[in-house]
Amino acid sequence: MITPSKIKRLGTEGLEITWQNGEVHQLSSQLLRQNCPSADSKLERGDLSHDTPLTPKKSSLKVIMHTADEQTSLQEIWGVGNYAIGIRWADGHDSGIYPYTLLYEIAQKGLEK
Repeated sequence: MITPSKIKRLGTEGLEITWQNGEVHQLSSQLLRQNCPSADSKLERGDLSHDTPLTPKKSSLKVIMHTADEQTSLQEIWGVGNYAIGIRWADGHDSGIYPYTLLYEIAQKGLEK
């Protein structure tokens, strides 16, 4: 498993990750939020794998609670064990845990674009 040797917060704009293999990647806040692994974020992107039929049917009305800037403004990062980081966004969202393997995959996808 690839692991970082250093993770540096770039203000509210993203992260710079130095990997143990010497690679260095900068991940924008927008790219990180678009790939947030939380169940709520997946549901917002249309992934129904965490939606259960036991809950009442949700309204089709989309209520926007936060601006795009709030959703992509990185406020805080912290370590989760020896395998991941947590991120808190300006809109208060902080339930997505980003395993190092996911961060590396996001970085590789970002390079392909």
